[in-house]
Amino acid sequence: MKYMDEGVIRELSDDLITRAVNGEEKALERILEIFDPYITTVSSFDRVLPGGKIVRELDEDMKIRIQMKLVYAIQNKWEKQR
Repeated sequence: MKYMDEGVIRELSDDLITRAVNGEEKALERILEIFDPYITTVSSFDRVLPGGKIVRELDEDMKIRIQMKLVYAIQNKWEKQR
């Protein structure tokens, strides 16, 4: 499933975000799953091997940093809903 598929956008609902902001661990995990293809894409780079072959590699440290920033933003930047 691609990041911008309509089903994914529909799944990222106000209710899911509110539950994550209010500390529900499963909601936060689901948001990370939804954004995983996008985060993986922006954390990847092409490397040229000897001989000219190009391979796509994932910078795992960058991926973890982006995920941590997303979790931080959800937990600290959004106003808690009552």
